[in-house]
Order: sequence, then structure tokens, then C-alpha cells
Amino acid sequence: MLTIQSIKDSNFNQFKKTSVASSLTKAIQITALSLIGSAAFAQNIMIGALVSGQVSEVHVEEGQSVKAGQKLVNLDAQRYQAKLAMLKSQVKLQEARFADAQIDLDTELDLFDRTVTSRRTLDAAKLAFKVVEAELETAKAALNAHRAWQKYVYIKAPVNGKVVKIHAHKGETVFEENQPILEMEVSK
Repeated sequence: MLTIQSIKDSNFNQFKKTSVASSLTKAIQITALSLIGSAAFAQNIMIGALVSGQVSEVHVEEGQSVKAGQKLVNLDAQRYQAKLAMLKSQVKLQEARFADAQIDLDTELDLFDRTVTSRRTLDAAKLAFKVVEAELETAKAALNAHRAWQKYVYIKAPVNGKVVKIHAHKGETVFEENQPILEMEVSK
């Protein structure tokens, strides 16, 4: 068995001739080649969308250099815009219901303070107010969640690089989540 001490004690040139040394050298060379190959492979990235839709505009051409944040592709935003308008309307409706529930609660508090109404009536008004408040928060959350999807309708370059291949051209439909739209080579 070959140990570190025996390597130190023996002539290093003799060690280089052994099968252990040549296997070790080959392993280092293969690892280095693998790292170089992995680094070259990791330079290209695929850009996709998380929403389905028809490509309405392609802002770049193959071979074009792009900067991070630059517009690459637009998907048809009509469905997105329609749902955005609907959610904004729902928020306005819930804000009106919230204002009405606030008036009802204030009235019940005033009547209760003057001992005109019962505790049960006041508690019902408080509960109704909390329900409407929760519905308003739900409508706002749905609106904010939908707005978060905007970045997937208007696709921008995540990094500096060069457009290598465009997979989805104007008029084509993107059906699947992360379906490749274009491929970029990342700048070093």
C-alpha cells in the first residue's frame, strides 16, 4: 500500500511512473476538462414565460447584444389587461362596501352608547365590518397577485448577453409554462 510517508521517502520520479500517479493525473485532466465544458455550457440560458399567450412583439434579433432589463418579447396582454380592470373594479366595489360597513358600525356604536340598541346588534355590526374588511383585503391581494404576473407578459433580459436563437416569433403562441421563447449567451 502506498502512503504519503512512503511517497516522501521514495524518489518522486519513481512515483510518477506508478499506475496510481498516472490515474491521478488522468483524473485531474478529466476534471479540468469537465469544468471547462461545464463553464461553456452554463453560458447559455433559455428565456421562457410563465404565462400562455400569443407573441405580439419581438424587440430583438438573433445575434443582437442586449443589456439586463432590456425588452425582449411582448406576449398579447389583452387578457391580462382585462383581468386587471376586473380586479380593480372588485377592489372599488369592496372599498364602497367597506365604507358602508364603517357607517353602519359607527351608527351602532352611537346607538349602543345611548343605550338605544342591544349588545347583540352592536356585535353583529362589528362582525359585518370585519367580514367586509377581509373581503376588501382579499380583493386587494388578488389585484396585487395579478400585477405580479405583469413581468411575465413583458419579457425582459435577466442579464447582459447576446441573443443566440429566437424560438417563438411574432404571431406564435406560447402554450406551456417556461416554453422556450429565446436563448441567450451570457456576457462575461
